[in-house]
Amino acid sequence: TKKPPFPLRKASKRLSCHKRFKIQKKVREHHRKVRKEAKKRGHKKPKKDPGIPSAAPFKEELLREAEQRKQRLEELKQKQKLNRQKEHEKKRKLEAKKNAATIKDKAEGKTKKPLNKNSKKSFCRELMKVKCFNYF
Repeated sequence: TKKPPFPLRKASKRLSCHKRFKIQKKVREHHRKVRKEAKKRGHKKPKKDPGIPSAAPFKEELLREAEQRKQRLEELKQKQKLNRQKEHEKKRKLEAKKNAATIKDKAEGKTKKPLNKNSKKSFCRELMKVKCFNYF
């Protein structure tokens, strides 16, 4: 009997304990190595902003300025978002116009050829015209 070109059952994922622990050890060593390299390169966590000490003389003023900066950034983000949306809508409209124009061209191009009015082909063309105009 010939063996089928594909296995009838999926291979088992079971491993011997020796092999499994060996793999885990390799993974641990790799992670340790990666951490060590990151340390050498100076890849550190960003420090948190300590804020303004309460004993600072112009604390309220500084806080107001920081709040204004945040608001300006937020407004800029909103404007950019609106601009992106407008551009996206313009592109969509252009594509829709192009698609509509190509459909009209196809419909006009097909009707230019004189056909027998009783033939199946002419009937199908008329039907397609009606379908196209119902979608728009």
